[in-house]
Amino acid sequence: MIIKNIKYLLLFMVVIGHAQKSDYAVLQLDKKFTNNANSVILEQITEIDVTKNDRMLTTFRQVITVLNKKGDSRVIDYVAYDDDVKVKSLEATIYDASGERFKRYRKGDFIDRSVFDGVSIYNDNRLLVMGYTPNSYPYTSVIEYTTESRTTAFIPPWEPIDSYYATTLKNEYVLKYNPENKPRVKAQYLDGYAVAVSEGPSEIKYTATNLEAIRYEEHSLSLDRFTPNVKFALNEFYLKGVSATANNWKEFGDWMQNKLLHDVSELPVSAVEQAKSLTANETTNIGKAKKIYDYLQSKVRYISVQVGIGGWKPMLAEDVDKLAYGDCKALTNYTKAMLDVIGVPSYYTVLHAGDSEISMDPAFSTMEGNHVLLGVPDGEEIWWLECTSQSTPFGYNGSFSDDRDVLIITENGGEIVRTKSYTSEESKQVNSVEATIGANGGLTAKMTTVSTGLQYENKYWLDRKTESEQKEYYKDFWDYINGFELTDIQFENNRDDIVFKENLSVEIPGYCAKVGNDYLLALNVFNRSQYIPPRIPNRKRDLYLSDSYLDTDTVNVTLSENFEVASIPEAIHIENKFGLYTSEVTKIDATTYRYERTLLINKGVYPKEDYAKFRNFRKEIARHDKVKILLTNKN
Repeated sequence: MIIKNIKYLLLFMVVIGHAQKSDYAVLQLDKKFTNNANSVILEQITEIDVTKNDRMLTTFRQVITVLNKKGDSRVIDYVAYDDDVKVKSLEATIYDASGERFKRYRKGDFIDRSVFDGVSIYNDNRLLVMGYTPNSYPYTSVIEYTTESRTTAFIPPWEPIDSYYATTLKNEYVLKYNPENKPRVKAQYLDGYAVAVSEGPSEIKYTATNLEAIRYEEHSLSLDRFTPNVKFALNEFYLKGVSATANNWKEFGDWMQNKLLHDVSELPVSAVEQAKSLTANETTNIGKAKKIYDYLQSKVRYISVQVGIGGWKPMLAEDVDKLAYGDCKALTNYTKAMLDVIGVPSYYTVLHAGDSEISMDPAFSTMEGNHVLLGVPDGEEIWWLECTSQSTPFGYNGSFSDDRDVLIITENGGEIVRTKSYTSEESKQVNSVEATIGANGGLTAKMTTVSTGLQYENKYWLDRKTESEQKEYYKDFWDYINGFELTDIQFENNRDDIVFKENLSVEIPGYCAKVGNDYLLALNVFNRSQYIPPRIPNRKRDLYLSDSYLDTDTVNVTLSENFEVASIPEAIHIENKFGLYTSEVTKIDATTYRYERTLLINKGVYPKEDYAKFRNFRKEIARHDKVKILLTNKN
């Protein structure tokens, strides 16, 4: 009897062992799917159910094999929730390289953690985190969850390729909806990829298969501008229980004004009087707006507050006035309220902020954006105010919000407009240097640098740094110069004209390279380009240059009397679609020479075939920026 029971026990253990064995052995993966890949998504299925206008049910499953540490970030190992999103089910399993189950997590095994972003004074977002720390690679993670939300304003987009170096064998997205509230759909860049689309009267499905990993290529557009992506939006939706109807941006702006902004602008009497007093002597709207903006920057500070209706409704203007802090929504709304009481019109503005220059789609209205600005109209022009910054000049938006379509909320509803685009002539850096070369090859120089436009933002923060931090900045910027000393640093920050001026005194004892009894002098002392884009054989993506700018440099060099120059280099002039580079050395008198340089870069998108030409252009610039003249020692 004992022997019989042991047989059954052994049989039971064998069955369990086979049950724990999966089809996730890494050796089964075709090498073409692991080449250039840090991870391989074996299967990802997302099902969104918005058949009820005020409920969104999300069912998600991801099976991903992580090949190395860099692939860890592709693993979905958590689910987010708050007072609106409820987690109905959750479990995960980890498998080793051979496909054996290594670890299993039930919902109660996940770590419940607050989302602390370091800047929010309060938010109600929380995470259930798996908490698995891999100690060997490869491994496979399987996670499945279901959530329910009262918000249907944010239907997740379908992006089967959302990262470089990540292969996807199967990605399926299903959207179920009420035929009477059929979602609008915007699909982009599906051609050229293995994507299948099927649609019924109440469901649409997208399936992508065998998408090989994409290698990153320098100077490329963002992934969402050349890989498959589909956006969805309901005309009738809910945001944390608040209903809305919006078929276009005009209606969307009306809804924002009536539901999110209409009851948050009241100011205390003291603030109203303050606004009127500050602007009493100003006669123009822009003059008044500048006074209010200066007051804002001196009074309040930025702290994120991720509460309200989905994090979209600003806190009360009177609370901002009392507490002297707020997030981008609150500070923008507060500034607008101050302008309202003195009769200056302004636009609460929603946008995608950041260097990637993501625009709102003028033809497809949906709940999107990650930041808020204030626009102040001035005839045909709009001045953009960054209300979260205590240092950004009035009307300066820089690369954080320049050259993109944004949504302004007007009295007539929402409207898409474009923010300022900076030309190369506006984004200018002018260097003027007076240098002396001593008998032992040392250099002493006084330099003045004037920066405007997008180049202003590279410098204007320097005057708020300590002296040691300022010196560290120049040490990094001039990393090709050994052993220099900054003997004087003076800055002039003209916030009205948005001009930053550096006045520096520099000593470089061993600047000139000694060659026997003679010396080699590199004429481009303080603005030498060393950047050469990497070689990319068989480039796949278009070339993208994100900014236009112009550098001009003039270096007057006075030589010690014991030096003479046998010859000077020929003038250089290189001009093409990417920009312009010139350099020239001129003899002024027996001991004085002038070096003049121009570098112009043109923003734009160019065919991938042009990348090698652009690389050669930058290579030539780097080579000519190292030009030297031989100083012959007459003694």
